[in-house]
Amino acid sequence: MIFNFSRTGFFTLTIALAISTRLNAQTSTGEIDVTIQDPSGAVIPNATIAISGSETGNLVRTLVTNNAGLAEAPLLEPGNYDISMTAAGFEKLLRRGIVLRVGDVVNLRQTLTPGSIPQEVDVTGQTPLIEEKSATLGQVIEQREMIQFPLNGRNYLDLGRLAAGAVPSQGSRDQTFSAYGNTGLQNAFLLDGARNENYLRGLDNRARDMLRPPLDALSEFQVQTSNYSAEYGASAGAVVSAVTKGGTNQLHGSAYEFLRNDHLDASDFFAQPGVKPLLVQNQYGGSVGGPIVRDHAWIFGAYEGTHVRSESVAFATVPRPAMRQGNFGSTAIFDPLSTVPNPRGSGYVRTQFPGNVIPPQRFDQIAQQILNYYPLPNLSGVANNYTSNVPQLQANHNMVVRGDTQITTKDSIFTRASVTRFSIDANNPLPPPAQDPVDRTINSEGVGFGYTRAFSPTFVNEFRFSWTRMTINQDETTPLNPIISGLLDPQIKHGTPNFNITGFATVGAQPGVVGNSPLIKSSGVWDLSDNLSKSIGKHLLKFGTDLQAIRPSTFSALNGRGSLGFTGVFSQDPQNRSKSGSPVADLILGDANSLMTGTVAQAVERGRYGGWYVQDQWAVTSSLTLNLGVRYELFFPFLETHNRMANFILDPSDPLFGHLILSGDPAKPRGLITLDKNNWAPRVGFAWRVPALKSTVIRSSYGIFYAQDQGNGVTSRMTNNPPFYGYGGVSITSDQLNPATGFVLSSGALAPRPAPINPSQFVLNPASTTTLVSWNERYTTPYVQEWNFTVEKQLPGNMAWETSYVGNIGIHLWGQIDGNQPVVNAPGSPTTRRPLARYTVAQIKSFSPWNRTTYEGLSSRVEKRFSHGTSFIASFTYGRALDLQNPALDACDSCGPGDTVQNAYNRNVQKGPSDNNVPLRFALGGIWDLPFGPGRAFVSDGWLSQVVGSWQLSGIYQVQSGLPFTVNLSFDNANAGTTSYPNRVCNGNLTNPTISRWFDTSCFVASPSYQFGNEGRNVLTGPGRNNLDLGLHRVFRLPLRESSTLEIRAEAFNIFNHPQFGLPGATIGNPGVGVISSTAVANRELQLAARLAF
Repeated sequence: MIFNFSRTGFFTLTIALAISTRLNAQTSTGEIDVTIQDPSGAVIPNATIAISGSETGNLVRTLVTNNAGLAEAPLLEPGNYDISMTAAGFEKLLRRGIVLRVGDVVNLRQTLTPGSIPQEVDVTGQTPLIEEKSATLGQVIEQREMIQFPLNGRNYLDLGRLAAGAVPSQGSRDQTFSAYGNTGLQNAFLLDGARNENYLRGLDNRARDMLRPPLDALSEFQVQTSNYSAEYGASAGAVVSAVTKGGTNQLHGSAYEFLRNDHLDASDFFAQPGVKPLLVQNQYGGSVGGPIVRDHAWIFGAYEGTHVRSESVAFATVPRPAMRQGNFGSTAIFDPLSTVPNPRGSGYVRTQFPGNVIPPQRFDQIAQQILNYYPLPNLSGVANNYTSNVPQLQANHNMVVRGDTQITTKDSIFTRASVTRFSIDANNPLPPPAQDPVDRTINSEGVGFGYTRAFSPTFVNEFRFSWTRMTINQDETTPLNPIISGLLDPQIKHGTPNFNITGFATVGAQPGVVGNSPLIKSSGVWDLSDNLSKSIGKHLLKFGTDLQAIRPSTFSALNGRGSLGFTGVFSQDPQNRSKSGSPVADLILGDANSLMTGTVAQAVERGRYGGWYVQDQWAVTSSLTLNLGVRYELFFPFLETHNRMANFILDPSDPLFGHLILSGDPAKPRGLITLDKNNWAPRVGFAWRVPALKSTVIRSSYGIFYAQDQGNGVTSRMTNNPPFYGYGGVSITSDQLNPATGFVLSSGALAPRPAPINPSQFVLNPASTTTLVSWNERYTTPYVQEWNFTVEKQLPGNMAWETSYVGNIGIHLWGQIDGNQPVVNAPGSPTTRRPLARYTVAQIKSFSPWNRTTYEGLSSRVEKRFSHGTSFIASFTYGRALDLQNPALDACDSCGPGDTVQNAYNRNVQKGPSDNNVPLRFALGGIWDLPFGPGRAFVSDGWLSQVVGSWQLSGIYQVQSGLPFTVNLSFDNANAGTTSYPNRVCNGNLTNPTISRWFDTSCFVASPSYQFGNEGRNVLTGPGRNNLDLGLHRVFRLPLRESSTLEIRAEAFNIFNHPQFGLPGATIGNPGVGVISSTAVANRELQLAARLAF
């Protein structure tokens, strides 16, 4: 049993209602509602409605209108439908080609003509474009748009940025988008109605979703950006719901290849003239689908492969030939074995090597081996005297298979299997064995199953099950080469220890390439859900539940290969260190200043989620619909299967204040934080079709949305605490005088490692410098209150216009501070001023629900469905997002200095623009069949029509204001052991900024010593974006089959080669302050493609 609840009152009632309930009703379905009336406008009860698939021919649903003439068909798969309507005394009406998109509620009003003789009226009409029954804001992207829009990398989620309110994400842990100020890490991802989110510690795949099907495998996807109904939960951001494609009665498919090459691309704006790294990228694949049993069973499959071969130019510093022989020229080199007390004063003195040459008999044999690993310089100079083209290979294989079966007119099922295999071979500036290459794989797989049963025309149930898993595995590829016995962790099977020679390229393992190695991470989610829909008079009631079992695990070597540091302290003159000594000299002598053996961290975590809801769609009148719902959610604290987690108690009222409490302690719950049971989420809204204004709807809604916590932290979970994480290894730092106090290579082996720590006997050393993690024990689930007011109108030409006011506030969002920040008032070591120094001298990452966000904005959207050769989506957003700290800070390894709280004792001064605050943004995506050639408006016949005909343009244009940033100091002027802000003495913004002087650096000066600066957070704004991607397509009809085509296309990303600059250097005291030295979007890139469709 996943869940074992003992509740009373309403909770018991909720469970009872949920016995036959649904997946958050987070389904990927739609709804068709039909109102039947006669020519006078009177409703017709007891009319029969039959809904059939246009492409599959199967009867999907049979309905009967109620006394209000209304019949509702929820839980329909997206697609094209034919609808027949019959009633006694009226002619039969057949409405063909009704397009139902994911999440849509299509509201049809049909008039039947009186007639005593049975006669069928066949009508092909336009599907209504405006939403008349829901107040949810969002955007649907259809398959035609996914296939035709120019997409660099063919990632469907990039098109989510076309939605009003969507802003491209800035953090490296999430590469999708934020919606109306809510961070992208709070987005929910659904695939065929099932959860598609990963809980990997660190989100190493740089995305929240686990499965990302090829474009040809998707039918469409929807982005709900604001105020979704009670059916959706465990999310405070957008809901992205993708639907895979199914087979039809006709055999259909595709085959394609997309090619990118560095010869087709423009050079990077900041690259050296004539330097363009190698790039060869091939994306290829295809799809095929058709009937297994006509009108009853269908199958569809798709595959896409991607291969990328690239090179990057790298520079490194290696020892010069003379150094390798022990000759250091004019650099004074001293003999550490000659160290004696200074006979003429304080300190110590050493004897200088004659001519600054280390004699051969003093060469350490192991050091000689390390020196020989280095390649010889191939450039002149001392620094960056070696260059290489670093190769990298990437491969990705992505497969999806789906089957659909209509068992009876009341029963249907679908099954889906998805597999993704991604690999990357990462190399380094120096060839092996100097530096170890790394292989990394990211594998995902998942299955989904759905069963829909129509018990009656008014009673429908949907059951869904899914299992999805992602696994990351990486390790060095070179054979095991321990060099020094005992330095490597016993579980290490490949690679070499790290030899860190200050000022020179590191020899051995390179954890900076892709993180700690070896590394094995996985994230699995079991999702069991059900959905019940019952139509009673004017009410369409839905009840639902979603039960999830979350299974992340981690095996990580934290510096597992160990490291030795050579800094030059032993070859320096103790009386004049700054003008003597060399790290290479220390290496030759075999004298390491520091040594560290790594540890292995393991965590097998278990999380659970439960969500229950009830939703009423009440058709108060034919023009007014109320949506009333409530959702109840439980986010259970994560557990570790072997209790390998701990929490540092920072609550002064707790008797265990200042102690590190381990999971399993009888004084605390096993998860070390309490379960918040007060997660009620009401959702209310209305949609009113204004009778006096043709095709105009006014909609509004309010709701509470609880934010999932990513397992108590993406990177800073309680499994990161000692004695289970980063604790128990050997760490040595010398006295800089006697080499024996560090580590001498010729000694040959380390002393035996300490015995493994017994957690039950572990006591935190007050002198510990290990960073600790502390989560507030009284866990409060963060939530967002959101509201909108929307006016929508259908326009001529198959267009719809929508304008919305959207606001939200985030409450009890988790924020991070240093819970042991030194008091700022004096010189000296910050360690002595830490308030908890009697417990630990370390930084304490303290998480508590003090953060809050606000957003207000206006958005407008115009959409034209494809007709007369044209379709487009245009959105404009004007808004402002404020917060105290980036809500995704725990997952943000590239956050700016403004995301670190300067003064933990006064957090409110951090209030400022959010990292994703983009006040103005406009996005346009469009497809245009050029009006030339056969069947078009111009040049419709003759030989010229064959030349200029069948051409198409597609494009995506995005323009937005810049991102905010914070200026900081390169030094800790406050002596607080953290990032310091400067004093802001003038505005700092320039009227005409340039890339060499983006802001007035003189406006930011060092604060007085031992004081925090007065600068606010994110007070300056970087460059905006102005980018156009354009595609040109030519379609050739093929004689193979009636609908067979061959498409040749060329796509240009950033077609005008407009530099899209990144943020400037913002550290006062660094040479590059105020200077922009990178681009946020690549310069022009071209892609060629051929696509066969049949």
